Amino acid sequence: MSLVSDILGDSLMYIGAYGPGETVSTDDQTFALRLVNRVLDSWSARKLSPIGINRASYGLSGAGSYTFGSSGTWVASTRPIKIKAASVLAANGIEKECRIASAEQWAAVADKTRTGIFVEDLYWDGGFPSGNVYVSPIPAGGNAILYTYQPIGDFASLTDTVSLPAGYERALVISFALELCIPFGRPIPDGLPQLAQEALMTIASLSAEILGTPVPQPAPQAPQGPKQ
Repeated sequence: MSLVSDILGDSLMYIGAYGPGETVSTDDQTFALRLVNRVLDSWSARKLSPIGINRASYGLSGAGSYTFGSSGTWVASTRPIKIKAASVLAANGIEKECRIASAEQWAAVADKTRTGIFVEDLYWDGGFPSGNVYVSPIPAGGNAILYTYQPIGDFASLTDTVSLPAGYERALVISFALELCIPFGRPIPDGLPQLAQEALMTIASLSAEILGTPVPQPAPQAPQGPKQ
């Protein structure tokens, strides 16, 4: 476990903005905090969250659609990145999987007004901060069980303590260091891009195992020009 300020300070030392034993200024820490939260957002978009898959239950009330997100009929503590799987738990205790429909598959559902005990097709339009979930057939009751990819929460404060699975903290420090080079006016150290890619590949492979997604392939390395 480390403080957010320690992670940012280590990243700044990687690029030579500060040396060992030097105190990072509050202004530099605050600026770095804004930048690294954007990195965390990009990791969420790439499904690199260490949180894994969240299972949550939402009530069905006979409607054909429900608002879903950080507010609405179905309220999630944080808006998920994607719905990976879904099922319906009927009032009689029987649970049945339903298809996560694409826009094209949902458009192909001929009768969106028919009713039934179980949902066969569930479509989320992905709206932000809240979107709409459409279901067919329309159950009068029961619960929709959604399995969702969760985003990585932003670092709220420099004094927050961060506890992460194995491999994540190193990837954070190195990736943040690479991100901070340009805004802090520092040259990119030799080998840092390769270290960042290796660290990201480690956690990307771990996420793929947890989430059941394809293991990503490393990006090709850009040729490096002659040193000045």
